[in-house]
Amino acid sequence: MSEIDYGARARLDYVEQQLEALFPGRYVPFATAGAAGMPPGVIDLVRAGKTIAAIQEYRKATGAGLAEAKSAVDSIR
Repeated sequence: MSEIDYGARARLDYVEQQLEALFPGRYVPFATAGAAGMPPGVIDLVRAGKTIAAIQEYRKATGAGLAEAKSAVDSIR
C-alpha cells in the first residue's frame, strides 16, 4: 500500500470510530458491510494485500470460477 492508502485508511478508521460512538451497536463498519457473505479467510488475505491468495481461497471455499472469484475479491478491496 502507498502512503496515500495508509493515510486514507487511517482517516476511514477514525471516521468509523466516531460513527460507532454516535450510533453504538447500530453502525456497520464499511469493511464489514462490503464483505457480507465473504469467507473470513478471504477477508484476512485481502487486508494483508495478498489478492492472488485471496482469489484462490475464495475459489476453494465457494467453488467459484476464476472470473467470479476475482470479481468478488475486487469488490472488497
